[in-house]
Amino acid sequence: MQNGFAFQSGKEDRRNQQTSDDIGAIFHSVFNVELATSAEEINEVFGIRYQVYCIDRPFEDPNCFLDKKEHDAYDARSAHALIRHRRTGHGIATVRLIMAGDTPDQSDFPMEGPCVPRMSLRAREAIANARRSEIAEISRMSVSREFRRRLNEKDSISGASDGACYSDSESGKRAVPYISLGLFTAILQMSVKHGITHWMAVMEPAQLRLLKRFGVEFDHLGPVLEYHGLRRPAFTEAASLIDRIKKRRPDVWSLITDEGRFLPEKPGND
Repeated sequence: MQNGFAFQSGKEDRRNQQTSDDIGAIFHSVFNVELATSAEEINEVFGIRYQVYCIDRPFEDPNCFLDKKEHDAYDARSAHALIRHRRTGHGIATVRLIMAGDTPDQSDFPMEGPCVPRMSLRAREAIANARRSEIAEISRMSVSREFRRRLNEKDSISGASDGACYSDSESGKRAVPYISLGLFTAILQMSVKHGITHWMAVMEPAQLRLLKRFGVEFDHLGPVLEYHGLRRPAFTEAASLIDRIKKRRPDVWSLITDEGRFLPEKPGND
């Protein structure tokens, strides 16, 4: 049984090294990362979310969104991003970054009430000690129905599992496990733009395992709990996470930081 990257034969190691070196080229040959800033792009984001969260996995009531665009009160203080499939031009994945608002009644994050109390005391202290204005919640990370079908992952919102495989061209098959890295690239770009230094999230265990394979490992993980399906709450300081990726997987670091162009601020920098 294959488990991670340990104990590979010399031949397998060389093959994996070649693939590792090509991560950025493979990803960018198939997908584009776009920050959604125009009304048209944000409507595209909401359309993907409607398909995923109201139709495919009805966590939200579709009757509440007659325009077929899923949105909520947190979107007004969120940044949004898309992964676009180059060949078709379709938006195929999306993520948002929820930030604290300017008023006390807009300082909460969706996962705080149901998830953070279940995390360790150390994790809760780390969250409490971070500046509120520098925390963001990674949210609505999802892959469109078309791509989840091609991944044979119709039951996974994020399209991430340990064996996801895209049934299209060879470059597509090679690139699909990197969709999560593309979303993480977008998260980093939005964070740099808005001065975010800490991330919290509730993620599918399979997605966390996939990210860990690529060197993306959060400082604090809570227990698996029921939160729109089985999820694990997570919290991390962004800069230290990016530094660890550089040491463990410099190829992944090059992709998500655009060769060091996008690096998060250290906490508390004025």
